[in-house]
Amino acid sequence: MKPIDFPQSTKVLQKPSTMSDNECSSLHVWNDGKQCVSCWKPTFKERINILFGGKVWLGVLSGKTQPPVFVSGKAVFNKQPLKDRISAFLSEAKESIIEAWESLAGAAKHPDKRKHFIVGAIIALVVGVLFGALVGFIAGSLAGAIKEWWDSKGHGTVELMDFVFTVIGALCGALVALMICALFNINSVLSWLLK
Repeated sequence: MKPIDFPQSTKVLQKPSTMSDNECSSLHVWNDGKQCVSCWKPTFKERINILFGGKVWLGVLSGKTQPPVFVSGKAVFNKQPLKDRISAFLSEAKESIIEAWESLAGAAKHPDKRKHFIVGAIIALVVGVLFGALVGFIAGSLAGAIKEWWDSKGHGTVELMDFVFTVIGALCGALVALMICALFNINSVLSWLLK
């Protein structure tokens, strides 16, 4: 997560001179003399981990003790006007979409991700033509989930992006299966054979 500036911040806490920029950065905070409040923005991958893992870890580099702290998923200040909130939401959504796209584009350069995409597409295409596009998509996605579950049992490395690329491949394969079935005016090969 990265600390970000926010409209209510009243001062900037500078990093300790003994730490490098990689270890610590300046921190914008709101301070009323009793507490400091900062705002942190998770990366796209961290948001997915929070969504599915349900945990946020807090570390305080304070030596032998931990001062009282709190973590909140909601803004701790008075609500902004609706127009400002909508504008902020759209701005965050745009940033998230750009970040997700850049993350996917970076991951797509790895041969392993392309293999996951191809396997998901092939499974969805074959199953989709035989049993229908939705069943094909579910089968391709389920194959990705089962592969990551298998990896989690010590047979490989669990990676969220592997699953994401398998699902994207399954979506593409299911769409091709849907087009093939539409071209031949059938719901699926199996339903056509059973007629």
